[in-house]
Amino acid sequence: MKKLLLLLFLTTVGYTTTAQVTIIPDAAFEQALINLEIDSDGIVNGQMATVDALGITSLTIVSPSPPGGSSDYIYDLTGLEVFINVDSLTINNTMAEELNVGTLVNLKYLNCADNMLTDIDVSNNTLLEYLNISSGGDVFPFNAFYEIDLSSNPNFKELDAWGGLNRIDLRNGNNNPDMRINISVIIINGPPGEGHTCIEVDDAEAAQGHSFPYSEWVVNHYNQFYSFVASCELATEDFSKNTITVYPNPASDVLHINNKTDVAVEKAVLFDISGRMVRQYEGISAEGLSINGLEKGMYLLTMFSGKTTQTHKVIIE
Repeated sequence: MKKLLLLLFLTTVGYTTTAQVTIIPDAAFEQALINLEIDSDGIVNGQMATVDALGITSLTIVSPSPPGGSSDYIYDLTGLEVFINVDSLTINNTMAEELNVGTLVNLKYLNCADNMLTDIDVSNNTLLEYLNISSGGDVFPFNAFYEIDLSSNPNFKELDAWGGLNRIDLRNGNNNPDMRINISVIIINGPPGEGHTCIEVDDAEAAQGHSFPYSEWVVNHYNQFYSFVASCELATEDFSKNTITVYPNPASDVLHINNKTDVAVEKAVLFDISGRMVRQYEGISAEGLSINGLEKGMYLLTMFSGKTTQTHKVIIE
């Protein structure tokens, strides 16, 4: 009798494990997994057997290109968190505004260029060596990162951030001589860039003196200034993203800038999603920024204060 009960128990446990599923709410994401022969049932039904993900170590997810319509894009990457053995992940050309990689602790390579991301948390990815968060594409979708924190990534070696950043935290306790950083900015039909990237490092004095290991670093910064510092808060005046707001958003006639600091916004430039400058504003006033005559859609408003910039997504309707 005991043997029979034990057999029934083991059978039940085995069935529960093999029947475990992960919810995949985005049909386009699930279809991509089916096309890769990962979702084993081959049916878009909002779920995938969890075991299907466990044998995957390299994963590339890209929305159809060129898309036939908005429904072709992937908007929601829920379910990605069960791919816990992936060490190489590429997520491109989606409309996803969030990317959760916290459970992917084996991740070494992450390419999430050309989505709709504004930030990403890689603090759990201690093995990470390469990250691409570029916003430098000439078509929609379009990342808009303000900063990236790599202080929990002691193995990190290479950052691609086409489109520029305001801040990079590389105080990971293991700054190595193999570092390559790309913060170049492509400006179409506009003046040279005036942006500035503050790079926090383990040894600011050595970096500023171009001493080893920083003497070996390669920093590509076309149309972008940069500096090595111990702390961006101490190195620059308070011009953080949380202290500047743009309203209304969406807008139809005028954009207003609410500046909660004593640091003046000297200039603002409005870019369309292809990176083309469409308006430039000097001497920001209470009357706001006129957007009359512009086509409906998404734009990027970049504001300048000294060598510091800040970019906000705005919608014109």
